[in-house]
Amino acid sequence: MMSKDMIMTTRYPNAMIYSHWLTVVLVLIAYLSSGHPTRDGLIGELHVFSGLLVASMLIVRLPLRFFYRRHIPQQPALADWQEKAAKSVQTALYLCMALIPLSGWLALANKTQQFSAFGVAIPLNNNGSLLHFVGELHPFLGNLFLILAGLHAAAALLHHFYFKDGVLKSMSPHRK
Repeated sequence: MMSKDMIMTTRYPNAMIYSHWLTVVLVLIAYLSSGHPTRDGLIGELHVFSGLLVASMLIVRLPLRFFYRRHIPQQPALADWQEKAAKSVQTALYLCMALIPLSGWLALANKTQQFSAFGVAIPLNNNGSLLHFVGELHPFLGNLFLILAGLHAAAALLHHFYFKDGVLKSMSPHRK
C-alpha cells in the first residue's frame, strides 16, 4: 500500500538507473581483472582501482536510494517468499559492495607494503593474521557477489519475459 505522499512512477530516477549500470560495469571489470594485483601489472592496478570505484559507488548509491525512496516504482504484487527473496538478495548485494573492497584491501595489505593503482598510492597497513583470514574471504565474496548478481538479473529477466510487468524496463536507461 502506498502512502499519499508516494509519487507514482514506472521508472527509477535517472541517477539511480545510471549508478546501477555503472556499478554493473565496474563489478564486471573488477571480476574480469581479478588475479594477483601485485604480480599482474596494469591488470592488477585495474582490478584494485575498479574495486575502489565499486566501494565509492556504494557511498553514492545508498544516499540516492534514501533521497529517491518515494520515487522508486512500486513492484507488482509478489508472493511473500518472492518479496523476502528479492529484499534478501538486494541486501546481500549491498553488503558485498562494502565487504568485497574491504576484504580486497586487507588481502592486498597482507601481500605488500605499498601499492599504486594508476599513480594513486593505496594506503596499506599490515596488522598480521586477521588480515590474512579476512583477505582470504575476498575471492569467495567476489564469487558470491557474481552468483547473487546473476540471481538478480535472472529475476529481472523472468519479470520481463514471463510476468511482462515492466520491472526490467523500470531500470532501463532508455525510454521507449
